[in-house]
Amino acid sequence: MAITTPKVAEAPTPVSTEATAYRFGADRCEVIDLPPNGGVDLRKPDTMLWIDVQGTANAGLIQNLGRIYGLHPLAVEDALHLQQRAKVEHYPNHGFIVARMVHYDGRVTLEQLAIFVGADFVITAQEGSSDGDPFGHFRQQLVNRARRSLPMTADLLAQTLLDAVVDDYFPVLEAFGDALYALEDEVLQTHKDHSILGRIQGARRDVITLRRALWPLRDALAVLGREGSGFSAETRLYLRDTTDHILRIIDIVEGYRETVASLMDLHMSSMSHRMNETMRVLAVISTIFIPLTFIAGVYGMNFDTNHELNMPELRSPHGYLVVMAIMLAIALGMVVFFWRRGWFASNNDDEM
Repeated sequence: MAITTPKVAEAPTPVSTEATAYRFGADRCEVIDLPPNGGVDLRKPDTMLWIDVQGTANAGLIQNLGRIYGLHPLAVEDALHLQQRAKVEHYPNHGFIVARMVHYDGRVTLEQLAIFVGADFVITAQEGSSDGDPFGHFRQQLVNRARRSLPMTADLLAQTLLDAVVDDYFPVLEAFGDALYALEDEVLQTHKDHSILGRIQGARRDVITLRRALWPLRDALAVLGREGSGFSAETRLYLRDTTDHILRIIDIVEGYRETVASLMDLHMSSMSHRMNETMRVLAVISTIFIPLTFIAGVYGMNFDTNHELNMPELRSPHGYLVVMAIMLAIALGMVVFFWRRGWFASNNDDEM
């Protein structure tokens, strides 16, 4: 998989909004498609409610959900503005978390995820559609009851979703790493691909994008893991594992950052080496022709050939052949000398 050069950008704003509610208890899970106005309050005793909103184009749906479930207007506004950093905020009736989901299709793109954590509900609003989001496996577990123990508290459900977001970074980093190593091989082997530099710059922008998403997310998880964050002690134990994952991911990204920097140095060193090879060839050619040019210049001074001291060989019938033979012997002698010194060695034989 090759790293491409287009500008790293956020995922595009979706053209539609879909919302699905998952209301589950100890023995069953109901899947409810919400109407464009958000419907009605779906909370019931002894059940947990997860409202999954894909796309933010229909701002009215999210605003109506805010009125139905008592979400703070500032939190709803942050969910609709798609350039938020990962953060955690506390409001009187709910908590609010912003995270960044990641995608990779030759370049790294980020997608905003807003999570509202109430007493008995969780509402997630993601920037794009559900295609490619990290929650597909969890949805199947809810519908098929394939999970041994479902998260029956809002904070534990929010932790489960955050853990899925963090774990989704691993396959992205694996694909990005494979592309980075393939690019490294191309830098070593390719001599005429002028797109290499642009692709290295594209990889550098991808690493910067990942770091801008991961460091605030790490800080947000640290806030949630503290006592008094609103999360229970049991949930904080699970958050430690999620925090450990994000730290491992950051270590991988920092390693990729160093790899990209070394690729840039390697590419510039390779370009400098090839430039030196070119200059050496030109120097050899110039050196060979310097004595020949000198001889040709001497015989081009147009002295009086009638005087006995002025170039008597010009009157010789073999003068031209003798001079050309001398010039050829000089040129061949210099070529042999340079060859023995190794100046004509192939680029592949030189150690870069």
